[in-house]
Amino acid sequence: MIKSSMPGALVQAFAKEIAFRDVRRLESYLAEHVAARFEIAGDFSGRSALLGFWRRLFQTYSLLELHILKCVAEDDLVIAESAYFLAAPRSAVLDVRAISVFEVEQGVITHWRDHADLAEVPKSDKDRWRRLSGARW
Repeated sequence: MIKSSMPGALVQAFAKEIAFRDVRRLESYLAEHVAARFEIAGDFSGRSALLGFWRRLFQTYSLLELHILKCVAEDDLVIAESAYFLAAPRSAVLDVRAISVFEVEQGVITHWRDHADLAEVPKSDKDRWRRLSGARW
C-alpha cells in the first residue's frame, strides 16, 4: 500500500484497495473519527463502524469494486465521479454510479458522502444494504 499526501491520489489509492476485499487494507486511509453517509445505508460514525459495514459488504458480494472515473481536488476536498460494481453470488453485476465527496486531513479521509444514482438498483439490493448497515456481526 502506497499512500499519498495529495488528497486526490489518496482517494484513488483507497478506491483501488477496496478490490482486495480486506478491511485491514482500508484502515490506514480512514481517520479514527471518520464520518460517512451513503444514501441507502445511512450514516456511519467512526472507523470501526464504517469498516464493519465494508466487511459485511465483502461477505455478501462476490464482486465489489469502487472505480474513480473522474476526480477534482481542491485543498482537502475531493469530488469524484465514481462507479461501484457489485455482484452477489449467481447474480448480475450492478453498476451503480455516484458522486462521492471526500474530505482529507493529514493524509486520511475524515468525511465521505456518496450521492448515488439508485434508479436502476433492484429493491432487493437496496433492502440488503439497509440490513447490512444496521447489522452488527
